[in-house]
Amino acid sequence: MGRCYFCESEPSETWFGYFCEDCRKIKNIGNIYGFKEIKDVLEKVCIRNEKQRQFKIDTKLKDSDPEVKETDHVRCGILTRSKVQ
Repeated sequence: MGRCYFCESEPSETWFGYFCEDCRKIKNIGNIYGFKEIKDVLEKVCIRNEKQRQFKIDTKLKDSDPEVKETDHVRCGILTRSKVQ
């Protein structure tokens, strides 16, 4: 059997077929919904633009910054044992 014409890594499903099982399913979905709509969905879901990447970086950096709240026994991030008078 030959290689799949789409992914080019898996063997084709049948001797005379062109696609592996997964790629044939993708092709059938494309025949139902249209390949342009599938391409648009893949671009919106799987591919990030520069604005989306920057937002992800900013939120990850914001989440990773530790917040130290000052309480009676913590001043400037240093734990103290003495009682506040």
